[in-house]
Amino acid sequence: MPAALPALFLAAFSAAAQQEDVFAERVAPVLERHCVDCHAEPGPAGELDLSAFADESAALLATDVWPRVRRQLATAAMPPPTVDERPDASELAAVLDWIEERFPGEAGSRGADSGEAGSRGTTLRRLNRDEYRHALLDLLGVAYPAHELFPADGVGHGFDVVGDVLSLSPLLYEKLFEAAEHVARTALPPEGEERLGRRRIGPTELDSTLEKRRRQGDLVVLYSNGRVSGTVRVERAGEYVLRVRAGEQHAGPDFAAMEIAVDGRPLARVAVEAHHDDPRDHEARVALDPGAHVVSAAFLNDYYRPEAEDPQDRDRNLAIFWIELVGPLDAPRATPFERAWRVTERPARDVLADVAPLLWRSPVDREMRERLLALAGDEADDRERLHQALVALLVSPRFLFRVEPPPETRPWRPLSGPERATRLAAFLWSSVPDAALLAAAADGALDVPASFHAVVDGMLADARASRLATSFAVQWLELRRLDELEPDPARFPTFDDELRTAMRRETELFFEAVLREDRRVSELLRADFTFLNERLAEHYGVPGVTGAHLRRVALPVHLAGERGGLLGHASVLTATSSPLRTSPVLRGKWVLDALLATPSAPPPPGVGVLDESAAARDAASLRERLEAHRADAVCAVCHAPMDGLGFALEPYDAIGRWRETDGGFPIDARAELPGDVRFEGPEGLREHLLGNSAFLRGLACRLATFALGRGLGTEDRAELDWMLAELPADPTLRALVHGILDLQAWGRRYREEPER
Repeated sequence: MPAALPALFLAAFSAAAQQEDVFAERVAPVLERHCVDCHAEPGPAGELDLSAFADESAALLATDVWPRVRRQLATAAMPPPTVDERPDASELAAVLDWIEERFPGEAGSRGADSGEAGSRGTTLRRLNRDEYRHALLDLLGVAYPAHELFPADGVGHGFDVVGDVLSLSPLLYEKLFEAAEHVARTALPPEGEERLGRRRIGPTELDSTLEKRRRQGDLVVLYSNGRVSGTVRVERAGEYVLRVRAGEQHAGPDFAAMEIAVDGRPLARVAVEAHHDDPRDHEARVALDPGAHVVSAAFLNDYYRPEAEDPQDRDRNLAIFWIELVGPLDAPRATPFERAWRVTERPARDVLADVAPLLWRSPVDREMRERLLALAGDEADDRERLHQALVALLVSPRFLFRVEPPPETRPWRPLSGPERATRLAAFLWSSVPDAALLAAAADGALDVPASFHAVVDGMLADARASRLATSFAVQWLELRRLDELEPDPARFPTFDDELRTAMRRETELFFEAVLREDRRVSELLRADFTFLNERLAEHYGVPGVTGAHLRRVALPVHLAGERGGLLGHASVLTATSSPLRTSPVLRGKWVLDALLATPSAPPPPGVGVLDESAAARDAASLRERLEAHRADAVCAVCHAPMDGLGFALEPYDAIGRWRETDGGFPIDARAELPGDVRFEGPEGLREHLLGNSAFLRGLACRLATFALGRGLGTEDRAELDWMLAELPADPTLRALVHGILDLQAWGRRYREEPER
């Protein structure tokens, strides 16, 4: 036997013994004190016997028990509120953390492909699409559409920031090389005539509004009034020339009339006097903003007299050879990158000395910078040398990955200043550090608690902190499903993309306001304001809001209970519905998963589905059909907590409108949870969630997962509980962010640990 193996066996035995001690010392006494009076033979309550576990080995065999226990404890359904003595926060945390540790697949993680719960290993952490896009915008001033051009990032533990699932596929690697070239050319475009772009759309690429047209070699012939068009992309604002090469087949008293247009806006009407055998160019000038534009040419005055004696006077047609956009014509404007780094005023060597350490988030010595500049070859000018250096910087692992070398001997080491800056920027800005943040790191400001938290407050005041709403909050609340959901247009004709956008934006702006205004966590569920535009206000029945722009609106008193806080947001309510109807199951599962961080177990195989036939819908309400479905004991284990929570949100329809009936049946919004917990409607659910620390702890777990980029382990959860115990019972969201950043795990780099 190799000498190293006994040590491994000893370590494994020691770890197992420690787990056994946790159950014996912290879990079993809580069960004995608070649970076994009711949950023991004979006739255990809920058919759940918790008295049969003499040690952890016996407990681990009961794989169906502990996810159920976790849901009951985490939702405060057990012990029931009628008991004289309830477990305190530390006792609850001990049991919940043990279950999370020992049953991550059933109770803790979001699936086996989500990355190991609590892993502190050496996974090299790639920038995700958000971070990549924001880094280019923040440092180089280039808006690169990474979400459109890159494959989707993996998701682990509910977020796309988890290192274990941020793989680098061959396809993505190829896309990253293409992106680097494009970004470098956009940041640093060529000098001289090459900047005068020419985008030509030939006859095979032109679309037409007419069926009656014909391509003849290198031209398109329009035989009646109609339009041909194509799309061009403009990189920067400026003056452009739109040019159309055309000729006519003459007939009648007039020449062919042609309209030149951009994005449906006519620019010029011209007479095409040239014969199609000898075409000429016709043009118009136009000012364009960056982005895609539709350019077109239209035939306006068709003439057709087949009875005319002269064959040359019977049919007027228009021939289009191509449409092209040339420009910008005005003096080339400096790009944001050129302005920020004074590229035209300084040699490439000096510019690179400033830019390279930002992109790589670490010092870049002179030798490396010279090697980067030499990539363009000896004949290249200064501009091309800088261009090639930028490409190399952007495809380097030092840009694409967060590089944190593990400690060589100790179990962990404190993060360096630049590493702390990098983690901060990823958490709060979904980006990379800027020059000021790296300078603060170099000065040691991130190593002293007082100055560290001052830097954090400055970052939260920055406009870039809005990304905590668009990245963290959107994923925490599972709103990405809203982008994919298509409610049935026959049942919900008022729903469209404009309303969908307003729904999502309301939630983003609301979360950002709670963060920026230092409001309390409870206001996420109970607030007297929101953000509306005219469409969304009409959807909610809020009077006096006009226009397409979302603005802050004080909720009328009679609507505060319906719309105050996240539970009343149409974004959440639509995302947790099906295309045809509401889903109390999905909504209840969302409350457990998102708000309480207690993911429910997947349904066992062979579970029946709800009868959705017209006869079933006419015979009983959705609630009655779900209650019949839940009569099966196998289904009731999971559905009892989920359905109860979801029924409280039934006053909202599948797109978040308030209602009193559903399919002719009155809405019954009473919630009955295990443990004889009862409340009614959204307000009752809101008070239930805020009546204990489960919502605060759930939000803290989600924030910590996002900040750490991995699932949480037992030690992480214990430290979270200690942190929460130091905060007020209802802390501000900003204070919670600061608390997450004070976690030891956030400021440390661990060695790879054995799988647990």
